[in-house]
Amino acid sequence: MKQALTGSRALCTVSAALDAPQRVVCDGRAVVVWMVEDDRPAVIDDRCPHGNARLSDGYVLYGRIVCPLHMWTFGADGRAQAPGGRMEAAGPMPRSYESWISGDEVWARVDG
Repeated sequence: MKQALTGSRALCTVSAALDAPQRVVCDGRAVVVWMVEDDRPAVIDDRCPHGNARLSDGYVLYGRIVCPLHMWTFGADGRAQAPGGRMEAAGPMPRSYESWISGDEVWARVDG
């Protein structure tokens, strides 16, 4: 079990992240939390750079979060894949955050 690091916080329970992507706001920054695998969480900014949609309104497919607007997918590192390979972004790609499980909660270091 990893100990809490300076600037880290519990975001949600593991069971919630397994059920569906979770939107969490930390100091004004919205992030989305999901489980890449049963024992590996992912945390990135909750905004699709293409259509400005909330990624937390999407779903998880093969460990990647799928944007509900235009079906772009994002990995735990924040890197996107677009249908047909067209990567026309309207804004910066989501930032990824170090995350881990401690007890029954997903923790991350989310900084501004």
